[in-house]
Amino acid sequence: MAGIESILEHVRLLIVQHVPSDALKQAVPFALVCLVAGIGLSVFGAKLSRFGFVGALAVVGGAAGAFVARQTGYPTPVCGLIGALMAGVTAFYTFRFWVGIAAAGVLCVVALGLFGYRNVVPHVAAFNQTVLYAADAGGSFALPTPGQQQQYVDRTPKQWASELWSFVTRQDGRLEGKARAVALAAMLTGLCLGVVAMRTALIVSTSLVGTALVTTGMAALLTQSVPATSEAFQQRPGLVGIGVGGFLMTSLIVQTLLTRKAPSPKPAPATKS
Repeated sequence: MAGIESILEHVRLLIVQHVPSDALKQAVPFALVCLVAGIGLSVFGAKLSRFGFVGALAVVGGAAGAFVARQTGYPTPVCGLIGALMAGVTAFYTFRFWVGIAAAGVLCVVALGLFGYRNVVPHVAAFNQTVLYAADAGGSFALPTPGQQQQYVDRTPKQWASELWSFVTRQDGRLEGKARAVALAAMLTGLCLGVVAMRTALIVSTSLVGTALVTTGMAALLTQSVPATSEAFQQRPGLVGIGVGGFLMTSLIVQTLLTRKAPSPKPAPATKS
């Protein structure tokens, strides 16, 4: 768990160092939006996904039709209606395919996250040691120079992650190939799941995304409102994992019940005349 704590602390420091102060002031509204959206997606995501997707594509199609109307001089209402109808019908009949694409993306992120937890997190402590101490030409270790320390502080999140990944891949040259294989397998699995078992793919994908939004919203709220509680949770990642896992399981169960098809009514017994 020490690696997880170190990663969380690096994420916090990088956000404080690189995110503008004006953006940090908007953290609470952003957290509330994530929280509400995550709860809604975790409960009604699978049930309302087709309606939402078709509606969103219809709006996009209507806007595209209105743009065409302005360019060609045809009546805007007619072009907008045609564009919305065409986009809506296309979205309705290709919905299963897009579910597969979304499931492929979600499962790929989850699989790479688990892969990183198993293969990257254990190396975080060793990576931090290489940053804290530098070796000179004679092989002895010394503290970094002030310039190196400032360069360490000024790193962007992307640079930190890239340096960590380079360090890990130097320890195991096969790790990059394994990561690509895991990502490809997860994407193919998600695509097949979305096409073959659309309901299951919707439930799993929306529950995972909704749980991620709720977790992000809660973390931002606690960081801004109750910093002591946030720090306590960071020191107990196992407890956080239990809470997140419990919410995810609840979402899976609730959405499974909400999307369950109603049993077909039994035919009335024939009466003898």
